[in-house]
Amino acid sequence: MNLTPRPRDLTALLNSDRTEPADTGRPESVETEIPKNRKTVKPNDAEGWVKTSVSLRASTRRRLKTFAAEHDMRIQEVLEDALTSFLH
Repeated sequence: MNLTPRPRDLTALLNSDRTEPADTGRPESVETEIPKNRKTVKPNDAEGWVKTSVSLRASTRRRLKTFAAEHDMRIQEVLEDALTSFLH
């Protein structure tokens, strides 16, 4: 599905004098709520976080996600704790 507007659609939009927002089918303001079982504070340390990418076996990833959910942790927190323990 191509979601890029056609040039004539953009021209019509730019030339219109419509002042009310378009109806997208979604409410204008959607307030999201953090689930009650999630920590609201992101991990914070002096070094900060950097993104990296690793490949895991599907079964290991599934176990990691399950462990994180059961212990109300983020996956990155579980990995940080595990790697810190392993590397020390």
